[in-house]
Amino acid sequence: MKSLYTICYVSKTAPELKEQDIEELFNYTSKANNKNGVSGILLHSLGNFFQVLEGDEKHLLQLFEKIKEDPRHAEMYEVYNKRTTQPVFDNYKSTFDIVKNSDDLKTLITYLNLDKSNSTNHKLKRLLKPFDMLGEF
Repeated sequence: MKSLYTICYVSKTAPELKEQDIEELFNYTSKANNKNGVSGILLHSLGNFFQVLEGDEKHLLQLFEKIKEDPRHAEMYEVYNKRTTQPVFDNYKSTFDIVKNSDDLKTLITYLNLDKSNSTNHKLKRLLKPFDMLGEF
């Protein structure tokens, strides 16, 4: 049986990244994560990336090592990196999701509000609050 694992991080966007670079990253990330059975979200706002990845432990740990070496990220802060028994994104859409605008963020927050018993949902809502308040997409 595969271990279910969750990784969440925030990083600054490398200063030389242009909007087109970010769009290309979104497209690649979405395709690769869907292909590899990774669920979660990726958000870019206010010069930061916020990402939650859920899936097979071995795959995610290897993926996260690549992300940490990626020059498009700077000043990475690891929020959590752990095994989980309560995945957040099991019932959130059928694919890895890119949060591109305020409507996407509202949909995500509404979803997180559905399961108040999952403590990870509460943590994610707190982390997403600044993005929601500022509406900078």
